[in-house]
Amino acid sequence: MKNLFIQRFLVSTLIIIVGIIQIILDTSVGFNFGYIIVFLGGIILLYSIISNIKSRKNKSLEKELAKEYDERDALIDGKVARFSMHILISEILILMFLTNFVVIPTNTTLLVVLISLIIIEFGSRKYYNHFL
Repeated sequence: MKNLFIQRFLVSTLIIIVGIIQIILDTSVGFNFGYIIVFLGGIILLYSIISNIKSRKNKSLEKELAKEYDERDALIDGKVARFSMHILISEILILMFLTNFVVIPTNTTLLVVLISLIIIEFGSRKYYNHFL
């Protein structure tokens, strides 16, 4: 599990700064939305601080779970890569056979290969995550 504290802190600080700038520079007579932006940035900052404090308490549990998932993820990655390679080889052979009879542009062929590999990788990863 990634620690997103620094990213959340930077984003919330940036939102607060933008809200303060909008409060200072807005001279309209109507409602100033800078206050809402500062409030939203404060909520995000408060949430990130609370979640960081809570995550510090569960470090030992995360380390144990990370060990188990590291081995499982490596196994899944190997199986997905092997399955994707088999599909890629068969797809290339089919496209080589088809190009003897039909003229297929290179860009179209590469697009078909890339899209099929994205779909195959996503589907096989879901399959192996579900059954392993």
